[in-house]
Amino acid sequence: MVCTTTIITFLATLSHAQAIRFLGRVNPTTKELTWPGTGVSFTFTGTSAVVTLGAVSGTSSFNLRVDGGEPTLISDLSSKKISTTGLAQGNHTVVLRKRSETGFGTVTIGNITVDGSFGPDAIPKRKIEIIGDSITVGYGLDGTLPCTDSAIVQNNPKTYGALAADALGADYSVVAWSGKGVTRNYASGQPDDSPIMPQLWTRHGANDADNSYTFPATATPDAVVINLGTNDFSYLNVRPALNATFFTDAFIDFVGNIRGHYPDAEYFLVTSPMLNDNYPSAEDAQKTTHRKSLESVITHFNSTKFHLVDWPSQGSDVGCDYHPNEATHAAGAKLLVDAIKGALNW
Repeated sequence: MVCTTTIITFLATLSHAQAIRFLGRVNPTTKELTWPGTGVSFTFTGTSAVVTLGAVSGTSSFNLRVDGGEPTLISDLSSKKISTTGLAQGNHTVVLRKRSETGFGTVTIGNITVDGSFGPDAIPKRKIEIIGDSITVGYGLDGTLPCTDSAIVQNNPKTYGALAADALGADYSVVAWSGKGVTRNYASGQPDDSPIMPQLWTRHGANDADNSYTFPATATPDAVVINLGTNDFSYLNVRPALNATFFTDAFIDFVGNIRGHYPDAEYFLVTSPMLNDNYPSAEDAQKTTHRKSLESVITHFNSTKFHLVDWPSQGSDVGCDYHPNEATHAAGAKLLVDAIKGALNW
């Protein structure tokens, strides 16, 4: 017997356990996977499952995990379906997560079919929201410099935030876009009128309108992780150096907006492993300046719910375009796990 349903049917009633659920910020109206780390999870009894795709744009890549095993890289979506076959008869859990970010493409989820029956997919009680730029995306993570970033070498499930959430047994949502900042984006050319992260954060899907996210109670995080500032600090030969006071004030405004939606969450502000005190010059002291700005944000809110996670500058082993590689992300994940455990007693 083949059991067929649409995602929208299963999402009509949310509970602690449901047959099929979206992972991360996915607009249930469009069912489009846009943000890195978005996907679907479901449990079934049988031997095979097929996830049918609707619209496919660009060159998205995915990780497919069955029963918690090693992930399979899925990058060829030309058949518009992702299948698990040859499984032993029994209960299985399938997790499909987007490795790549919005700019490389998006995918719409269609029908999901199994050759048996669906069962309840348990939803972790712990929830983390991770907000950031290319570091949080997993830009170039699986590459080795020199290399060109692509959908295949991006690997969001191996980023510091995803690894930390997995280690803590938490569900997680990633709101991240390469090149984005709090006050200004990466200094690739001027003027840059594209949205900055405080605007993008208000969107449901990454390509939806500003202020389209509805902040459902079922998705309210226990912990909010923010790693932003790397792109604000970039300026060489393009624009003036960053005004640290302006950056700090804007960061306070952004966190205040987030806190207005998540007043009970613990906040973890993470320094950038891509900043150091010697580039572009020792006078800039970008690593120290960034850290002091985050400390000022924490001081402003004067709350025990705010925590600094100081991620050391990365070494010479890096991914594409000098981005953190797998080892650096693993080190950052450990720091974040320790910070969250200490604050939330997880």
